[in-house]
Parts: sequence; C-alpha cells; structure tokens
Amino acid sequence: MKGAEAVPKDKQQLQKIWKRFIEEDDIADSRLDPFIQASWMRSKKNGVNAFRPGGSVSEKKLEKTLKEKSLLIKVSLPLMESLYALVEGSGFVVILCDETGMLLKVIGDEETVREAKKMSFIEGASWNEQELGTNAIGTAIVEEKPLQIYAHEHYCAACHAWTCSAAPIRGKQGEVIGVLNMSGPFDKVNPHTLGMVVSAVKAIETHLQLLEKSEKNELMQRYLEATTNTLKDGLLIMDKSGQIVKINDALQQITGMDEKDLTGKLVFSVFKNRIFQEVLKGPAGSGDKEIRLKVSGKEERKHVLLSIQPIDGGIGWLIQFKEIHQVRKFINAMTGSQAKVTFQEIIGQDPAFLQQIQEAKQAALTNANVLLLGESGTGKDVFAQAIHNAGERRNKPFIAINCGAIPRDLLGSELFGYEEGAFTGARKGGSPGKFELADGGTIFLDEIGEMSLEMQVVLLRVLQTKEVIRIGGHRVLPVNVRIIAATNKKLEEEVKKETFREDLFYRLNVIPIQILPLRERKKDIPLLARYFISECGRKIGKKINSFSPAVKEALCNYHWPGNVRELQNVLERSIHKTAGPVIELQSLPNDLFRREPSKHFYASKPAMKKEEWKKQALMQALMMHDNNYSRAAKSLGISRSTLYRQLEQFQLK
Repeated sequence: MKGAEAVPKDKQQLQKIWKRFIEEDDIADSRLDPFIQASWMRSKKNGVNAFRPGGSVSEKKLEKTLKEKSLLIKVSLPLMESLYALVEGSGFVVILCDETGMLLKVIGDEETVREAKKMSFIEGASWNEQELGTNAIGTAIVEEKPLQIYAHEHYCAACHAWTCSAAPIRGKQGEVIGVLNMSGPFDKVNPHTLGMVVSAVKAIETHLQLLEKSEKNELMQRYLEATTNTLKDGLLIMDKSGQIVKINDALQQITGMDEKDLTGKLVFSVFKNRIFQEVLKGPAGSGDKEIRLKVSGKEERKHVLLSIQPIDGGIGWLIQFKEIHQVRKFINAMTGSQAKVTFQEIIGQDPAFLQQIQEAKQAALTNANVLLLGESGTGKDVFAQAIHNAGERRNKPFIAINCGAIPRDLLGSELFGYEEGAFTGARKGGSPGKFELADGGTIFLDEIGEMSLEMQVVLLRVLQTKEVIRIGGHRVLPVNVRIIAATNKKLEEEVKKETFREDLFYRLNVIPIQILPLRERKKDIPLLARYFISECGRKIGKKINSFSPAVKEALCNYHWPGNVRELQNVLERSIHKTAGPVIELQSLPNDLFRREPSKHFYASKPAMKKEEWKKQALMQALMMHDNNYSRAAKSLGISRSTLYRQLEQFQLK
C-alpha cells in the first residue's frame, strides 16, 4: 500500500489540502496517496456531508446482524482482546464490523469509548464510505485491501483527531465477510499498527477455515447418524479386529443395551453366537444368517436375520440385524398377503345372511379355529379377512394359502418352510414357511378339503404342539397362529370316505360358519349388482349408474352356480358392452339364458331364451308406462326407433 505507513505524515499540511478540496474541489497535490484521492472523489460525488457528526445507528438491524455473525464474533473476540492488550491505556479502540461497515463489537479504554460515542462510533452504527466518506472501515471495504487513514485523510471533520487501521476479513470463497479496525489518537500512530491488524485478520480467517472443516465433518457425522437412526433395522460397524465402532438406535432397542455399553468392545464378547467369531475369519462368514441372537447378560433371545457385508478396503464389517417379525411384515406386504376387507364392506340384507355375519363377528372375538363352509364363489375369503380384521390379531400378519392350487409335493415347503440344501433347488439360507410368516396373526387355509392325508398329519401335529420344523431342518420353531380354514366340500362325508382325518376335522371345526349361496339370498342380488357396476365403471372410466328392470329380473332369476364371483364377472363383461349409462338386456351374456339350472337349484320360473326375455321386457315397460312409447323406450335404455323395430319383431304393435 503505497505511502500508507512508510513515513510520518504532516497533519497541518494534510489539513490545508483537505480544506482546499472541501472548499475549492482542488486536489492537485501529490502528497496524497492515490487511494485517498480516489476515495475523496467518490465521497464528493456521493454528496457526503464533510461536517456530519458521525454514522447512523440501527439497534434493530444490529440485533439481527449479531445473530447472523455470531460465529465471526465468537472467533474474532479473543484476537480482538489480544490486540487491545498490546495498546491498552494508550487511547485505542479495537472494532469488528460486518461487510456493510456496521460496527458489531467495540473494545477499548473507557475514556476513548466515551469520546467515540460522541461521533456515533458505537455498536450498531454504519461506517460505510457512501455515508461517511473516506474512513478506514468503509474505504477498506471498497478497496478490498488493508489500509490506514491518518487524521485529515478522513473525509469527515469529526474523524480528524483519529488514525484508523483496517483490514477486510475474507470468507471461504474470498468474499469480504467483515472488517477488523483499530483506531486511536492521530499523534500516537505506530508504523506497525496496520501490520498488527492484518496479522489478527489472518488468524481469524485461519480459525474460521478450521472451524468450517470441523463443522462440515461434524455435520456429515450428524447426517450419517440421523440416516442410520431412521432405519428400523439394527446396524453395527466393527473394525477388522472385531471391535465395535458404531451402532444405531434400532440395535440398542433390539439388544436392550446403550451405545456406550457396546462401542469399543469386541463383538464376540457382546454377542455369544458363533457366527460373530466366524465373521472375522473372512468372506466365508459373510452373507445372510438367521439366528437366535444371544446377548451377553440377557436371557431373552431375539429371532433375527443377519446380513453381513465386508467394508471396502478390508477395514471392517457392516452387520445388519433384521428382526424376523419385521421380515415377515415386509414379505407379507410384497406378496399382498394382507386382510383388506372388514365386516362393514360385506354387502347383504338377507336375514339368514345377516345371521351368518353375526356369527362371524362373534367368532372374531375369540382365538378359536374357524371353518368356513360354502360353495365356490360365496365369499369365504372375504369372511376370513373380516374375521381377522375384527379380532385382536388385526395388526398382525394375515397369510392366505390355497391348499388346492399348490402341488402336493410343494405344499409342505410352502406351509412349513425349508432349510438350505433340503432339496435340489432349495434357496441359499433356506426359506420360512407360511406358518412362520403368520406368527402372531392368522393363516387362512382355503380349499382345506384338497389337502393330502400325509400333509393333514403334519398340520395336525402343528395345531397340537404349536411348533413347526422346517423341511430338512431340526430346529423347533414355536408359532402362535389362528387358523381359519375354508372348503366347498362336505367334510363329514369326506371323513366317512376316509379322505379327511376325523381328528383334524374336529380341530378345525370349532366354530363352523355356513355361507349361503347367492341363489338363496336373491334380495341381495340387486345390491351386489349396483356395487359391482359402480366399482367396475369407476375403474374403467365409464359412468354407468343403473340397469333396466328387465336386467334386474334376469339377474334375480338366474341360478348363479358360480355365486357372487360369477355375478361380478357377468356384470364386468356387460359393462364393457354397454355404451350408455344403463345396462340393457342385450348387454348380458347369452350364458345367462341358455344355461340349465344346477341340481341344487329349483327355479321359480322355467329357463327362457334371450328373445323371450326381450319380449317380456317390452311388454312390461309398455304396461308400466301406459303404452307411452317415449317413456317405455327411455326406461329400457333404447331409442324410440329401436322400440318400434322390436315391437314389430315380436308382433306387439
């Protein structure tokens, strides 16, 4: 900085130069430093009043800025105090400002501070060059370099008794984030004053950089901890010697031990399972392992799945602890094995059907096994879900398995699981069966009447002992499940034919519920039809809200061997064929008119061909609307021209 402190300056000579510039705009004097000349010119251009008493003060802005600059103040304050200690008693003040020139902190001799207050050289005052002209703080911000302003080099007369040395403080990107300034009587200026300020600024910047790195590392550590602590699975990191480095909150809950009780200890001194010693031997110890976790000093063993992975570089291991009941929840969610239906969603008004619903509600209040009886398509699976959701196990798994849809040689592994190597193609690590996955909840055994006698024996043993053994394994796994079984067979007859075990039948038949076929609850057909039409129409984007009287009669007079499932299928097919808002008779499939009643059905009317149904529908519509063709056509969902054509076809005109 040319001429800033190199030689003592003549105060009287500077006073003459300043006065001539203020009064006459004459600045042709080489004894002024170039940056002073430039600053005076800016000050004059900005219209600064050279005789103003001092800077403007904003306490409200100061309060906000103090919060924003808390770190800068915290780092700078010790260095400011050290700097002041060197000049204490000589009339100097040490000042910290923000990048706008606002004074944030002032340290100095009491008398000097009092004098400074007279010119608003106090915390909260703004000393930028635009307001106060040439001054060390404001001009250092403009020039972005350290500088010293001596006596009459200040643009405002109020500062002529002072000499000020200031240096900008820079942030991580090189931007100015503040200014450190030391001011004192002009006659006590020291050639080394500015150098002292610059040294203090360098120390502040270095400290801020170190803090930033430390805070960044600390922040990343907090991010890592926050991320791992949101996981439901337990996590453990250990070094290559087996010493526990870090665990998350979930593992603390699984083990019942605090982090301070685990970190720093050898993993096999905390966990007494052999697998933890095998991990340290190398890659052979990695992979997924299902164990009963034994924690030192704890009697209870947690059933967990360990996922063991080496950390890159061979510096240690990451071990994930999944509680088996959480694994079950995940598998159930992925496979869709959930009970979604409640009793409120079962549609029906038939008194006998309502009585069956009431029986099912009473069964839901118990843990007894339930046997659902009824033809295919009557909704046995719906009843099973509703019973589960109304009971105390509602928040536990609901696992459904169709015993008739799985080959006999695979049903055992599906129900009871298998160990690794139990048979060709067995999954590595084995696989839990449906009983394990349903532990604590409900297992729904649909089509139980199709189960082989060999499998019935195994199922009976599980019901008696409440334990399962995986195929190919020896471990006894306790299970607590509620059984809901369903069949369309008459099991008493199957027992007589010796195709179903009598002892298993009595185990399952604790609460039997017979579900009515659809043909025996005809009042419910329109209710179900409206529901299926609404749901299917919504899914495919069609606005169909009703069906004609002829369709209603046809639906109610059909014998429905496929029950509710068949009704749903018929209506979905009809919706796709319907163009308007009302399902018409011609949209119904021909099967509804050609099919003969089953041996279980005694129709109130003989089966009719589709043409006969159309003829009766036309006659009924005309009769209901007093032969008003327009209203009759509208009720049938057809145009008047179509009505005329059909009347001629059936010779009704």
